[in-house]
Amino acid sequence: MVANAVADLEAQARPDAEGAGLAGRYARARQGSFDGNPAVVTEMDALVAYLQMLGTLVQFRDVTPEQVRQQ
Repeated sequence: MVANAVADLEAQARPDAEGAGLAGRYARARQGSFDGNPAVVTEMDALVAYLQMLGTLVQFRDVTPEQVRQQ
């Protein structure tokens, strides 16, 4: 993951970039210009891409509310 971090960020934040490697490593990751400016990859692009990736790591259908309820 570390070795491909820069390439994955570039692929995820640029809608016209080659995304096969990204899709192979993160099947549900989205690819696009998150701040509306595809010419520049910004910190906002990185933050949105990271948060979207985190949201794809959990399979909510496999978790019951009782399993995550805090005592």
